[in-house]
Amino acid sequence: MHEPMTTQAALAALACALAIGCGDNSGGDSGGDSGGGATETSTVGTAPGTHTEATPTGGEEDSATDTDDDTGAPVSCDDGPVPGQAPRLVRLSHRQYDNTVRDLLLLPADARPSSEFLSDPPVKGFDNNAAALVVKDRLGRDYRRAAEALAEQVTVPDKLATLLPCQPEGDGSACATQFIQQFGRRAFRRALTASEVASYSGFYAQGADLYEAGSGFEQGVRFVLEAMLQSPHFLYRIELSDTIESGVKIALNDHEVATRLSFMLWNSGPDELLLTAADNGELTTPEGVEAQARRLLADPRAEDPVRDFHAQWLDLRKLTNLQKSADVFPSYKPEMAPAMAEETQRFIREVIFELDGDYTALMTAPFTFVNADLATIYKLDGVGPDFQEVALDPLQRGGLLTQPSMLATHAFPHLSSPIHRGAFIQSQILCNPPPPPPGDADLNLPPVQGEIKTTRQQVEAHTESKDYCLGCHKYVINPPGFAFEHYDALGQWRDLENGEPIDSASEFFGKYGTQFQFTDAIDMVGQIADSQDGQRCYLTQWFRYGFARAEQPVDRCTIDELHAALLDEGYNIQELLVALTRTTAFRYRAVEEGP
Repeated sequence: MHEPMTTQAALAALACALAIGCGDNSGGDSGGDSGGGATETSTVGTAPGTHTEATPTGGEEDSATDTDDDTGAPVSCDDGPVPGQAPRLVRLSHRQYDNTVRDLLLLPADARPSSEFLSDPPVKGFDNNAAALVVKDRLGRDYRRAAEALAEQVTVPDKLATLLPCQPEGDGSACATQFIQQFGRRAFRRALTASEVASYSGFYAQGADLYEAGSGFEQGVRFVLEAMLQSPHFLYRIELSDTIESGVKIALNDHEVATRLSFMLWNSGPDELLLTAADNGELTTPEGVEAQARRLLADPRAEDPVRDFHAQWLDLRKLTNLQKSADVFPSYKPEMAPAMAEETQRFIREVIFELDGDYTALMTAPFTFVNADLATIYKLDGVGPDFQEVALDPLQRGGLLTQPSMLATHAFPHLSSPIHRGAFIQSQILCNPPPPPPGDADLNLPPVQGEIKTTRQQVEAHTESKDYCLGCHKYVINPPGFAFEHYDALGQWRDLENGEPIDSASEFFGKYGTQFQFTDAIDMVGQIADSQDGQRCYLTQWFRYGFARAEQPVDRCTIDELHAALLDEGYNIQELLVALTRTTAFRYRAVEEGP
């Protein structure tokens, strides 16, 4: 039996949230990055039969105090939401760069020109944060090399013909001008000025004898492409509108809105229909933006940001280095790791696009997609090598969090890890990241012996016997982690561990005062799916990804408004994406430019 949480327990949990009740009171780095949640801890050097547990480093959460960054005064929503600060120049993320050049140059779907670039740094768990997307010398050289390679690749006769709006005649200059105007419009997401057309026409003339191969026309177009693909107008989303409204916001022009819209919903540049809508002034109202947003979501390209968002939110990159003990899990094969990622992405696509599902379905739906390798984890028979949809026991499985992609990555090679799983739930699913452990923390769990027979008992004995650990572990980190103890380190269901019945019951308080009291993971996740804590966190994560920045105190008004509207829509995920584009924060920018 578990004793119900007391007021003292709730206060201890609050102390952890304030980073004053765990370890040496140093707390977390308030300016840090969640890094996608929990991280694995090395077990090298531990004695046989033992392992270490470290509380994963937490990141920033959305502001709990909701005070103005400059004055410290409470944020008021009386006058409606206003946009948070953001930079005027936002470099394309590498994923956006790849998608955009693919669409512009009609490249194969798997083309990744950025594969040689240094990775974009994650902030708040996402690698598209505008403040971190800077161009240093190395990336500048990479852009030049990529532009040169891409221009050479597409200016051979057969390829170039698919890009041209005309058939070159004479010296080709007339056709080159048409190409500059039409390709430039797509590349720069707006019509080129007369001076820009003249400049690129000059590049065309200069390029005729620059290269060893190709006709004069092909070489001229090649030089134009090299120049355009290195232009700041291509590499950055540029917002130059400057008409101030109500002293606090600046309306974006139609082409700036079109650019925001396509990169949020496609991770690529606007298509011809969207640019035409911008030309015609159709994006000045929420209704006009919504019409285009719904059109973009109906296009297969909308699957890319949905796939990318969930991969980063769920930290699926961990699967690239998944290791399991051959002694404990002889059935594990390295090819299972990418299959786990594919399972999760197929499930997400099915829920969001095929079923037009909601947040609850994403968290609780009792089905998945498996191939023969993954079927062994689920103990399913009759599954072939190709992925197929399967129904699952709703008492054991449901939604994203009982899939091996989460369970196996937040575990040790040989043993489950309630601490890593619990910290992941708090950080990524509830936006309530615990602080990191103190530097001198003893990370070695006691061995299984005597009265300590299960992993849960090891964790409890180690983390709940010390007063300075109680605030974070007993009341915040451990409880959601214990919920998953029916799943071993590979994600397989189990009723016993070392001959002892699994105990997965626990309870904790959420950041909005919600009490989660549950018997197992299915029970807990169902409560999270119905809670303000889970819903607002999922919305906040999408805000961070969609707006390419961390939320600011002033954004609480926008998130409050979105949350209320989405409750009316049943937290449908496609409606969530449309709702983001209808906000003041989407169609305007703050007067003061962000970092």
